Amino acid sequence: MTAAFGPPASAIGEEAIISLRNQGARSLLALLGIVIGAASVVALLNMGHMSRLEALNRFERMGVDSLQVNTTPTGPAPAGLDRALAETLHERDAQIVRVAPLAVGRGQVHSGAGSADAMIAAVTPELHDLAGLALASGRALTALDACSQVAVIGAGLVEALSTSGAPVAPGQLLHTGGYGFTVIGVLEPIAMEALSPVDYDRAILIPLECAQRVLPGPDPTAALIRLTPGADGEAAGERVAAALANSRTAVQTRSARTLIDALNTYEAVHSRLLVSIGAISLLVGGIGVMNVMLMSVMERRREIGVRMAVGARRRDIQLMFLLESAALALCGGVLGALCGIAVSAVIAALSGWGFSVAWWTLPLGPGLAAIVGVAFGLYPAMAASRLDPIEALHAS
Repeated sequence: MTAAFGPPASAIGEEAIISLRNQGARSLLALLGIVIGAASVVALLNMGHMSRLEALNRFERMGVDSLQVNTTPTGPAPAGLDRALAETLHERDAQIVRVAPLAVGRGQVHSGAGSADAMIAAVTPELHDLAGLALASGRALTALDACSQVAVIGAGLVEALSTSGAPVAPGQLLHTGGYGFTVIGVLEPIAMEALSPVDYDRAILIPLECAQRVLPGPDPTAALIRLTPGADGEAAGERVAAALANSRTAVQTRSARTLIDALNTYEAVHSRLLVSIGAISLLVGGIGVMNVMLMSVMERRREIGVRMAVGARRRDIQLMFLLESAALALCGGVLGALCGIAVSAVIAALSGWGFSVAWWTLPLGPGLAAIVGVAFGLYPAMAASRLDPIEALHAS
């Protein structure tokens, strides 16, 4: 009866594992190809996932309900915003909570023997909270510092200006544009953000009232705006642009929510691209599986003939070789997923990101590997099942 219905799938599966083990180095080489392919899929997708979370965390620090205002001149005169108008926008628009106008430029900053090119940002005290700036030492600018020659500087600028044994610290005097500014605070390291007009890490922040001393004009050239939760950023941006534009200045706004939506769209496209790249590696591993299975068919022709002679059906032979290729690919997929997570953790540590695993990628690696294994094992399995039993028995 057993011969009529063929051996159970569990028995065929056990024989497939034994056969793979007997093939030794060849199985390991085919396994390595699948491991690399599955690891590529999992690692690439997790890196994309972590980079997206890192970007979203930066948006959350500034607030997802925020606007960036930039200006461009419409003629030969420099662009500039009406500061008084900008600071009273919250009184005119119910969806605006706070406004921080600022003027931005570049210049050389000197400290003793140190010198560096830096962004110069003339700001109001509101900027510290709106931009989510944290201090490593000293204090932030306050309303009492209006037109005082004091400054808060970024950690990157501190590193650029510091000389051996003489780090820049609160109380030290810096010079820029022919004026001296006393350092009152140093910022924690902060990465450049999409919704920020200033690279705070390599900037010197001075009171907005001092702008005319070191920048082309006294007027703000940009602004950060905090909106009420859930506000329509695009509509608010249009209202802000219409209110602040003047005869010499064109105003552009960017919404955090719009950028987040664009980031999510890009992430979806990016994920598909990364899966495609990883799939190519898996295909290469699949070719290795097919090669191992074809060689196995050639070497085991006598065994196949014996099995057919004692009652094994063609589909039993097919199933045996398909299970071998699937087991090889699935094992490689599981090991590849683990390696992919390990690679993601290393890259996160080197990049300074928070480590996070996109759990949906874990079954994806082994699943794709198993599909590749079955697809590339199908031809060897069919070739084995089509062998003539008599010729196979006479094979050496």
